[in-house]
Amino acid sequence: MVAHGAMATATKVENELQHYVPLGSIVMCVDPYANKIEGELVAMDEPTGMIIIKSVSTDQKEDLTVLNRELLTEFEVKKYAPNNQRGAFMPEKIVSESAVRKAISEKEEAINRVGPKDVSLAGRELFKVINKTYTNLEWRGNVIQGLDGDFFVHPPYKSSDVKGNTEDAVARIKKVVDKFHQDFTKKHGPQSDS
Repeated sequence: MVAHGAMATATKVENELQHYVPLGSIVMCVDPYANKIEGELVAMDEPTGMIIIKSVSTDQKEDLTVLNRELLTEFEVKKYAPNNQRGAFMPEKIVSESAVRKAISEKEEAINRVGPKDVSLAGRELFKVINKTYTNLEWRGNVIQGLDGDFFVHPPYKSSDVKGNTEDAVARIKKVVDKFHQDFTKKHGPQSDS
């Protein structure tokens, strides 16, 4: 007989014990790379053996970790969930179609902010660098544009390609572009102007 809460990967009978750990329980496990994960068991999929553990990081953000139960080297239930019922599973949540559409739209918007497919790696990376200090930024085709019309950076994204309506903004962005290309060349080597 296996101790309650223990997990072993040797036999199917021992693995079936996991079916009876109620969701909401606080668990501790060790993955094959010796990483210790402790948190709340929030989901479990019996056919695939996958579990999801929610933990709180040092910066007070919640992390979700997906693990294959079969690959864990240790598994222990630290605290069983209230109303400990055998075979308890996560209750179904009603999924709002509008929330799903919004999430998809936000993901597409984030992808588009990285840059169109035909933009060079240097162009995409430059956009990220400028966006750190000038967040009012977008792509207009393959042109990086300040939304106030202060500046535009055209391909191949060199300081000579920076134009705009505000002299100060253009000068600042030219300095950012020059510094970016120095760092980019050190990291990736010389780039072609295509």
